Amino acid sequence: MATTMKDVARRAGVDVSTVSLAINNDPRIRRETRERILAVAQELGYRKNHLARGLRSGKSFTIGAVVGYSSGFWDEVLAGAQSVLAEREYHLLLDYAPSDARREDTQIEALKAKRVDGFLIAPSDSDPAAGAEQSTPYYRALQEEAMPFVFVDRFVPGLEADYVAADNFAGSRAATRHLLRLGHKRIAYVFSPHRMSTVHRERLEGYQSVLREAGLEPVLWEAVRARSERSQEGMEATRELLADKAGEGVTAILAATDSTAMGALRALFDAGCPVPQKMAVIGFGGTSFSEYLQPPLTTVTLPMRALGEQAARILLERIEGSTAPPRHVVLGTQLTVRASCGATLKR
Repeated sequence: MATTMKDVARRAGVDVSTVSLAINNDPRIRRETRERILAVAQELGYRKNHLARGLRSGKSFTIGAVVGYSSGFWDEVLAGAQSVLAEREYHLLLDYAPSDARREDTQIEALKAKRVDGFLIAPSDSDPAAGAEQSTPYYRALQEEAMPFVFVDRFVPGLEADYVAADNFAGSRAATRHLLRLGHKRIAYVFSPHRMSTVHRERLEGYQSVLREAGLEPVLWEAVRARSERSQEGMEATRELLADKAGEGVTAILAATDSTAMGALRALFDAGCPVPQKMAVIGFGGTSFSEYLQPPLTTVTLPMRALGEQAARILLERIEGSTAPPRHVVLGTQLTVRASCGATLKR
């Protein structure tokens, strides 16, 4: 016969409600008491009945994650979220979709059908011409349904909702200032205009603000042809930069993402343009592959795990009934300097 909470309570000398609090990691119970009860539960071979737990609480103890495509960045962010959720025995249910076929309303509805208790959402890259309102109706619908959600990495301007994001503006300023200190005057920003989420708008604005303060002209270089891979967009855009008269005199590239920078490095290699001797390159992201590129890539390192952890904590607070005003958490970034921009220009 299966061991019950009553059996654990009897052996531990406490009541059943105390056992329940201990097994569910409730913060109201003292650590010593929880550890003693869990030791008894393990000794007796107690196994939690998750179905009964869900029926009693009316929850599924499952969180839906609505993000774009699988990547090193999202692997880290979601690992951070899962580490927090696991402490409360919540599970993360992912819905990935290719960026060129992504429909957030479809993703959200599919996860709602699984009875998730809340959402971690990364709003998709938006078409600047369409405006922010193109993506808000289904978020507003979630708010009307009182379905908790937290935006991660990016947010929707004009929508009052919780979000956790990195300080992309400050990170971009730090990268641009670093290139100026190395002596670069013509710095190109390579980006994809069709991927202009709040993340990419802030990176662009940070770059522009530093050059304006220095009295220098920005060199905005757009990847005009949308590709499935950012690296391919970066490669093609950099090839065009090298071939175009407007790119003359450019000695440094700040890329919108590490993947974009990877493509730029390939184009520079193919063109026989040595990095960093003739062209410095900085990426954005801090993904694990950046240090293994040749040369190793200087990058703005984002707090990937912390983004997921903070978002998960806020979401759990909402699920538990918090009615506090929307929280806007912005986490700092770090410039990780490597060989791709290590040489001071020789004039």
